[in-house]
Amino acid sequence: MPDRSQPLPGASLNLRQIEVFHAIMATGSISEAGRLLHVSQPAVSRALSTIEQRVGFALFERIKGRLHPTREASQIFLAAESIHAEVAQLNEMIGTLAAQGSGVLRIASTPSFAEWLVPEAVGLFIKRYPEASIKYRPQSMDALLPQLLLGQVDVAVSTVDPDHPTLQTRSLPLGQIVCVLPRRHRLADEPVIRPDMLVNETLIGYGSHTPLGTRVQSFWNTVNLAPKIEVRSPQTACAFVRSGVGVALIDTYGVTASLAADTCIKPIEPGVALNVHVSYSRTQPIGSLGKAFVRIFEGILKSRYEPWISQLTQATRQP
Repeated sequence: MPDRSQPLPGASLNLRQIEVFHAIMATGSISEAGRLLHVSQPAVSRALSTIEQRVGFALFERIKGRLHPTREASQIFLAAESIHAEVAQLNEMIGTLAAQGSGVLRIASTPSFAEWLVPEAVGLFIKRYPEASIKYRPQSMDALLPQLLLGQVDVAVSTVDPDHPTLQTRSLPLGQIVCVLPRRHRLADEPVIRPDMLVNETLIGYGSHTPLGTRVQSFWNTVNLAPKIEVRSPQTACAFVRSGVGVALIDTYGVTASLAADTCIKPIEPGVALNVHVSYSRTQPIGSLGKAFVRIFEGILKSRYEPWISQLTQATRQP
């Protein structure tokens, strides 16, 4: 017969035994541990006996009917606490995943997408996943990228490819830059706008260090034009155009029906194409909610945005 007083060679504790040990340490008694684990007191006593046999030394001293942990038990308890916390965290995550359609999705985008594309996608998303919550922030690219890399944002939509090895980016070549004119502008009847046609116009532009500013400046540079007014976003530029202050170039992602009604929107030559970039982490999967939002957003781009911009540019090309 083997000697059960000696530790088993290579013996280790399984998760259930660690759970029993943790319960005894946390409650200080066999009976309370049994209540915590929903098992009988004798079952806990037998489990403790097995645990002590497996480790090869006593974990508790029994003094006046009470259990007092040994120094070794206290050291083991520190590690058991960590395991217990990780198991609790795992169970919490499983519970979240089991609650299909629930959870919080964090979305960010560069400002143009805040006009209608992201709001429309969020509206459709919430209808399909009513238990989900959305945290949305329009951001400059300089602010958006660090948040995406630090895991503070789940999905980001931008006009610039983040081009980072830890990010997965889906790029769709759907956008372009257009010229926005006041409604009664002298160029309102022109089918397209070329750089030389804007000489002597009050130009509204963006910082040369910004992605949109760089694209716009490349168009103006062909005839050495420079903006007289610098703003931070296409939305602000359009507000100036509506007021009759000047002329602006914007990306088509921010073109709304109200803007088209209040101004004249014209294609430009040479054209400047833009992509939509939808980015998320390679190392931290976005989960079912994130994937669902990406599908919905891309669906709106193809079903609503493409036909709208095609109709708009064709209409404005008519002399």
